[in-house]
Amino acid sequence: MALDKDEPDKPPKIDEIHGMIMAQLTKKDILDTLKDFYGKIIEPRFDRIDRSLDEHGQKFQDILKHFDEIYHRFERLETEYYSIIAGLKRIEDKLDREISKRELIEREIAALRERVSKLQERIENIDSQLKSHQHSSS
Repeated sequence: MALDKDEPDKPPKIDEIHGMIMAQLTKKDILDTLKDFYGKIIEPRFDRIDRSLDEHGQKFQDILKHFDEIYHRFERLETEYYSIIAGLKRIEDKLDREISKRELIEREIAALRERVSKLQERIENIDSQLKSHQHSSS
């Protein structure tokens, strides 16, 4: 099976065997083999990768939708927060006015009590003078 005519008993080298095999293969055989390899090995892997990317893409879209919903809720909460703050400010202002009014009323009541007390004293003095005048006239 020697290829070299100078050395008839020597076994062929791997390169020589490879060359013989390649010579037997035609371009069509190579193309058919590559198509078969692509169809059985490469294409299914690409299909799995595409499906996986589609699934991840859908999951990512779901996450983005979820974030949009959360942001919408935050916006609503922020609006409610500012409404509550404004309401509390109005209540605090009204409470401050009411406290001021109450303090004024309490001071006026204290002054009126003082006046009533003095009036009561005067009434008692007048009453006692009237009683002493009546006793002396009788």
